[in-house]
Amino acid sequence: MKKLFFIFFFINILAYSQNPNYSEDIAPIIYEKCLQCHHNGGIAPLSFESYVNTVSNAGLIQHVTSSGEMPPWPPDTNFQRYAYENILSSNEIDLITNWILNGSPLGDTNLLPQMPSFSNDNNLGSPDLEIQIPTYSSNATSSSDDYVCFSIPSNLTTARQVRAIEVLPGNPQIVHHVLVSVDELGISNPISTNCMAPVGNQVYTYAPGSVPLEFPLSSIDNFGIEIPANSSIGLGLHYPEGSFGQIDSTKVRFYFYPQNTNVREIYTEYLINEGLPPDPPFFVLPNQITQISATYGPLINDISLMSIYPHMHLLGKDMQCFAVTPTSDTINLIRINKWDFEWQGAYLFQKFLKIPAGSMIYANGSYDNTASISNPNPVLVQSGLNTNDEMFIFIFQFTDYQIGDENIIIDNSVLTNTINNSQYTNTKLLKTIDFIGRKTNTIYNTPILELYDDGSVKKKIIID
Repeated sequence: MKKLFFIFFFINILAYSQNPNYSEDIAPIIYEKCLQCHHNGGIAPLSFESYVNTVSNAGLIQHVTSSGEMPPWPPDTNFQRYAYENILSSNEIDLITNWILNGSPLGDTNLLPQMPSFSNDNNLGSPDLEIQIPTYSSNATSSSDDYVCFSIPSNLTTARQVRAIEVLPGNPQIVHHVLVSVDELGISNPISTNCMAPVGNQVYTYAPGSVPLEFPLSSIDNFGIEIPANSSIGLGLHYPEGSFGQIDSTKVRFYFYPQNTNVREIYTEYLINEGLPPDPPFFVLPNQITQISATYGPLINDISLMSIYPHMHLLGKDMQCFAVTPTSDTINLIRINKWDFEWQGAYLFQKFLKIPAGSMIYANGSYDNTASISNPNPVLVQSGLNTNDEMFIFIFQFTDYQIGDENIIIDNSVLTNTINNSQYTNTKLLKTIDFIGRKTNTIYNTPILELYDDGSVKKKIIID
């Protein structure tokens, strides 16, 4: 029987990485954090699948990683943490910078990690329902994007409970994002142009790198959504500028629970929805920054919050949302310090968040309608559905609270560390080395060092 002994101490990881190389230090970061977009056939214009391509763009990579532009992850993780975060730690950024400043050495290619593969195939097995848009040719020009919505009958004769949703872009090079909704009445138009979002309850958002939505499970509960009989499935697609004439036929796949499974419903509600009927519109005046705020509540019942989707249009500058409980405790939900219309989506929490009955939901944000390269001639803008209108929306996905919901894990990756110590809860193992700095695999009866992305080092001895 093998026994593990751990000694914890903290040390800057860069002490062991004064001369980072591509094979051991940089490729693992690029493969995990960049290739979902930057691969051949991906949405990004540059591929970083090879050392040569990475080195030839080293200056750009250093700039966008050190500035926080890439990888794109709008939420402020100092405000709240989320499932499946695609962010770089400060040590990963330092590794990239030091690698470039030291001449971008290749290192031993035998130590390269396995290259991830990218295919437009299903990850969850055979679906129970597959909806595919008709073959569509992008109308995006060299200076404008194309936003189009489709509504397709589900052809379900009985209601079904959904356990997972997956989007497969027909042309990953041009599909920037996909919004999936359930139109219970099934009466929306088959196709709508200049359409920001499909009709119905929005249930899933796809963007490059998105994982399929598998609703949480616990030892006693199943969670999911319902697709009613005779409903339609809405898909809102965004094709970026420069994709004119390219063809797409994106699919969305639904995976059902067996009939008669007891499922706790996940509800989708626009709890913050300013400026749309039946409320009066709001206005964004030209040549100034306009502040906006909104509230919802108090909540009638306790809820367990699974995700939040913030939404603005082209003039959005920043936004945040939080809850205040009856005991005056603040629950941070989301803060985006630099809104980017082209990078938006729904953000799942690492665990369900309990929002108690009586809580108020508060939201605030701002719009920048001053002159800029993207807005050279500011005009009066009001709230509305079109791209050139504005919105201030937070979509909540939640269920009715039950005792213990706040302990249900949504993102199991936060539990990869086997030690019950909070200082390691959200860290990731970068490499294992021996005491003279050589990379090593598991060895027995000899101390080894595990280097983590928060700068910590764990000393471990496995006794055989």
